[in-house]
Amino acid sequence: MPPSTVYFITGANRGIGLALVGELVARQLDVTIFAGVRDVVAAHALRTIAEKHTGKVFIVKFVSGDVASNEAIAKEIQRKFGYVDVVIPCAAIGNYLGTTLETPPETMTEFLQANVIGVLVLFQAMHHLLKASKSSPKFVPLSSPVASLTAYISIPAGYTCYGVSKAAVNYIARRIHYENEWLICFPLSPGIVATDMASSNRTMDKTGTLAPIQDAMQISPEEAARALINIIEGSTREKDGGEFINVDGSKIPW
Repeated sequence: MPPSTVYFITGANRGIGLALVGELVARQLDVTIFAGVRDVVAAHALRTIAEKHTGKVFIVKFVSGDVASNEAIAKEIQRKFGYVDVVIPCAAIGNYLGTTLETPPETMTEFLQANVIGVLVLFQAMHHLLKASKSSPKFVPLSSPVASLTAYISIPAGYTCYGVSKAAVNYIARRIHYENEWLICFPLSPGIVATDMASSNRTMDKTGTLAPIQDAMQISPEEAARALINIIEGSTREKDGGEFINVDGSKIPW
């Protein structure tokens, strides 16, 4: 019997992360998922999935950017399997909208710590486990359309903090691609998804530009998860490595 495909997904308590866990256990017979969440007790929907799929979903405490919790998870995966095949960093914050003039420096620091340092620390903790994979190891951080410096930079909704942090994630992913010839790594944009973050951003938006965009283009977390897993499963280093990939499989300009 072939070994289980081992995933580690962060931000798995809700939204896209939760939907990714649900999609993977629904479509793959031999998959093991380590699902990282900040508050294990409060992750009710994830716990329901884990109870239904005993032995396939392991819920672990994950704090973005915290070296100790990242290393503890790596040790647990090492002890149980000795490798990880796919790491999908989904955990991110997006709880502020404001222009460059309005943005408090401490808010920018908070975004960089959670969204950027979190991805860096996670890669460092998972590196040896990815290298131990017997398949084609993949590190695929979720990005955002607003990370593009050209395609969506003119949207006036105040994505200063979120856009900067996701553009930095793109850079880290592209650097990882060039520094690790054995790894498939690329930033992947889920598009516009009906999550709690999207709803909160819509409420915070003072410009009125987000609502019509969301109404026209928004997809459900489940739809996004199906498309994202299709892309990740079909990805190769030659085709996707180091590129900024959209949920429809196209390339987003940097």
